[in-house]
Amino acid sequence: MFNILKKKDLKFNVKLEPSNKEIVLKSGENLLTTALAQGIKWPHKCRVGSCGTCKCKVLEGKVKAEIDFANVLSPEQIQQGFVLACKSSPKTDLKILINLI
Repeated sequence: MFNILKKKDLKFNVKLEPSNKEIVLKSGENLLTTALAQGIKWPHKCRVGSCGTCKCKVLEGKVKAEIDFANVLSPEQIQQGFVLACKSSPKTDLKILINLI
């Protein structure tokens, strides 16, 4: 019998720069919430996608956006790969540059 992984069972490795730390997220898990739960220091304030404090740059991989980032980030930032960690979940393994304020 085949062992078919369900989407919710998928796990993604996320490498964080510049700290070079790695975390693991399950499909659908929020990047910021999971990172904080795993002891990662990440700048944040509102956690609802309105302040932009948690913005980070996706260097490799793809995320699923839970909101339209254009409400907070400029078109240039979006084109450069910036996302809001509080409203993003991984679609693939990721390499992320955390916005160190």
